[in-house]
Amino acid sequence: MPLQAVLVKRALELVRDEPERRERLAALKALVARRIPSLAVKSQIVPIIIGEDAAALALAKNLQAQGFDIRAIRPPTVPEGTARLRLSLNVGLTSQDIDNFAQALERLLPSGVSL
Repeated sequence: MPLQAVLVKRALELVRDEPERRERLAALKALVARRIPSLAVKSQIVPIIIGEDAAALALAKNLQAQGFDIRAIRPPTVPEGTARLRLSLNVGLTSQDIDNFAQALERLLPSGVSL
């Protein structure tokens, strides 16, 4: 069986056998939405629009220095003036991780940038 088929089969088994993973992810999404209400939390990938490339890069670097695995996404991947951070939620995160991230984001957000 080709590798992709094996991986898809295993993924479907996890969805079927471990619904708590989806429930946990939904709870994390809800927590992010409550903790940072200005964000549009529609999936486990949450864009944090910063605007300018340099500001997004600097914020990502500062958050990474605090231990957060977050990336700046810039043009040409996104339109000019809409550089952003990409927050990727996963079931390995805790509520405390989300709280710590929200606090760090609030503390490190460049002046003039509001979420």
